[in-house]
Amino acid sequence: MAEREHLPLAARALAIVLACATAVVVADASGPAARQAQPGAVQHASIVLPPVLVAGKPATLAVLDVQGRPAASTEVSLGGDVVVTTDATGRAALTAPEAQGVLVAKLVNGTAESSTTVVAAPADAPLRIESAPRLVLLRDRFTIRGAGFHGAADENRVLLAGEPAAILAASPAAIVALPNPRTPLGDTQLRVEATGGETGASGVETGPVSVIALELTSGRAKGQPGQKGEIRVDALGTDRPVDFEVRALPASRIDLAKGNPARGRTSGGATNSATLVFVFREPGEFSLEVRQVPPPLGLPDTEAARRELEEARRVAPADQAKHVEHVIDLLDKHPQDVTQARDAIEKMLAKKPEGAFGMHLQAAWHILLNRQ
Repeated sequence: MAEREHLPLAARALAIVLACATAVVVADASGPAARQAQPGAVQHASIVLPPVLVAGKPATLAVLDVQGRPAASTEVSLGGDVVVTTDATGRAALTAPEAQGVLVAKLVNGTAESSTTVVAAPADAPLRIESAPRLVLLRDRFTIRGAGFHGAADENRVLLAGEPAAILAASPAAIVALPNPRTPLGDTQLRVEATGGETGASGVETGPVSVIALELTSGRAKGQPGQKGEIRVDALGTDRPVDFEVRALPASRIDLAKGNPARGRTSGGATNSATLVFVFREPGEFSLEVRQVPPPLGLPDTEAARRELEEARRVAPADQAKHVEHVIDLLDKHPQDVTQARDAIEKMLAKKPEGAFGMHLQAAWHILLNRQ
């Protein structure tokens, strides 16, 4: 790892933050008690995009390797003949398409894919935060939405309790960042700063934000097939309930009672925890990964989703038009509860629709998902 000393400062800082991005617990069903695994043990290669791009404007994406670290010199296809290559920080600059819709980014080697929504360019707006998480998981990335951000990631600054977060992806409307591992747990302020403009630099703050950690412990680290065990999830840094997701790998080792991955919610209060039951299936090592499930960002923009669905219906194959019509009908009848409509779109997306039809369906799904 000596070569890291020759990287630019931004690259070294980003690598240090990302090295602590994942916490998992590994238990050996035939060996010693559960132990803490190395960070990144169950990560997968991924492309990190801002959830929203602004048509025709600059943006930044990132590629993380299988250990959750920046992946330098990696080629990402943005459709057509557009290919960008990540720099030493694992990030790459791009320009959003002029047309609204869904942009799909793929690694040229075919191992990862991600997508984002392209929206119309609004009139120039001052720096502002429209939505930000109230709970920020110390070892997981988070999203800030608003206006006046820079598409070039390094022209923005995100501070949690005064500690600079690593900015992975950015657009004028959204930033994806990862907390500095030195950030203390508990209530603090989230501040975003952007350089440039007539004032040279500006900054805005959100209301109180809680930096939290999720810890996993298991009361039974070994057992015979058929025996039961329990996993305890503790939320540190807040007394509010936290929605979480636990995934067991490999799936053949244990059965989680609520499925794999299993979702739950901590109790809130002084002992802010939850318990998941599992059953041993076979001996051998298994790992557990825990993630926070972000809450919805208020009510989704059903009118924007409906417009995308109208476009999807216009170009839909003959056997799919009636399904799109059904989703539009669900939105019209239940604009405050989009769960059924979103589930119906997911069933259509599972068939991997292509072309403009697939892009408009995916854009509607992103809008109704309405999460970070």
